[in-house]
Amino acid sequence: MIDFSTLVQDIKARDREVGAFVAFVENPKSNIDGQFQAKSAENALQDWTFAIKSNIAVAGLAHTAGIGGYRDRIVSADAFCVTRLRAAGAVIIGTVNMEEAALGAVTNNPHFGKTHNPLRHGYTAGGSSGGSAAAVAAGMVRVALGSDTMGSCRIPAAYCGVVGFKPSYGRISMRGVEPLSRRLDHIGILANNVADVRDVLAALDFFDANDADARQYENTLMASAQPIRLAVLDEASRAGLDDDVRRDYESALGIISRSGYQLAERAVDQTKLAAARRAGLLICEAELSVTLADLLAKDNGGVSPHLCKLIAFGAAKSPADISNAHAAIDATASVLDEQLDGVDALCWPTAPQTAFAFSATIPANQADFTCLANFTGAPAISLPMPCAPGTMPSGLQLMMASGEDGALLNLAESLAESLAESLAESLAESLAIIVESTRRNAI
Repeated sequence: MIDFSTLVQDIKARDREVGAFVAFVENPKSNIDGQFQAKSAENALQDWTFAIKSNIAVAGLAHTAGIGGYRDRIVSADAFCVTRLRAAGAVIIGTVNMEEAALGAVTNNPHFGKTHNPLRHGYTAGGSSGGSAAAVAAGMVRVALGSDTMGSCRIPAAYCGVVGFKPSYGRISMRGVEPLSRRLDHIGILANNVADVRDVLAALDFFDANDADARQYENTLMASAQPIRLAVLDEASRAGLDDDVRRDYESALGIISRSGYQLAERAVDQTKLAAARRAGLLICEAELSVTLADLLAKDNGGVSPHLCKLIAFGAAKSPADISNAHAAIDATASVLDEQLDGVDALCWPTAPQTAFAFSATIPANQADFTCLANFTGAPAISLPMPCAPGTMPSGLQLMMASGEDGALLNLAESLAESLAESLAESLAESLAIIVESTRRNAI
């Protein structure tokens, strides 16, 4: 029998250096029915520990969405996805830190503090689901839920060296989740392996008739197809990658090719993707100006000056500007179609860079490779790539057509096995170097 109260105290102690959690469930064991003995479909996640991003409602805790003005907004009901987790036997440990209103990719929250990358203190865990990725990477929970609007689960997964999955649009209900953009928002799953992601998705893949944006998909999650043809960045399209990411990506492609996969190099118009990413940001800013109107009207510091500035920019745009932004997103459907022509999946870096120091300039292109999946509703997953000793991890992103979640997870699991041996060696060497560096700095 697991003593979850003791586990929570241990997590609290370990989290002092990371800053992943913002609130804890008082008695997490009480969330378990306890009637199940043998594992079944009804309790497939029995005693699995979960962290929940703080824009996802957890009964009894503040539903803050990283916004200071919502610090005292205690909710009495779980989000639909949390209800599904509990029904499968999951243990909710608490809620975790995030970018304010989910708008950003660093998780340096002005109200709730920084979430440090567990692999290197003082470095970002990514965002906006930085607390979710950090909690998993630090081994504090088995799985975390996040939200993903333009890469908000996959970018932190890449920076922290874990798996981050975004399903097809509407596959997981968003009811009970504070919105950023209804068109782009998805629930995401972060874990240490693809098998856990698959089990969690199976529990959450339940049509919610009370969610207007929910979708039903014919393709099953147990698809038997094994994709083998992958579209990868051509030489010119790799020019914008940071050196560490490019080295890791090319090394991973070598492993994948030797494992029998067919790689087709494709040029990617990154200027078009960057323009679409900016259009997506504008849509988020404009929607937040409506969603947070009441809170903004109070002008009591509940929303940071930085977020107020972003929202004001979106609010000042004309209806024509917003319409043009949606048109720019619509146009990315052709990008995905062109990239998938003649292949089964895209195989790109997740982000052009690895995690960076909080003191560094924030790169503008963090979401350039991830936003396409949100704009098209396609499923995508980030896997950690083997990295050189002493360097931070980077992510390999796989993407398939909308509804092909099962086939994507098959591919991800297969590629993860191919990369696993090299990955284990590189992470062990990196951690040893990081620990030694930390020890010397402490002397």
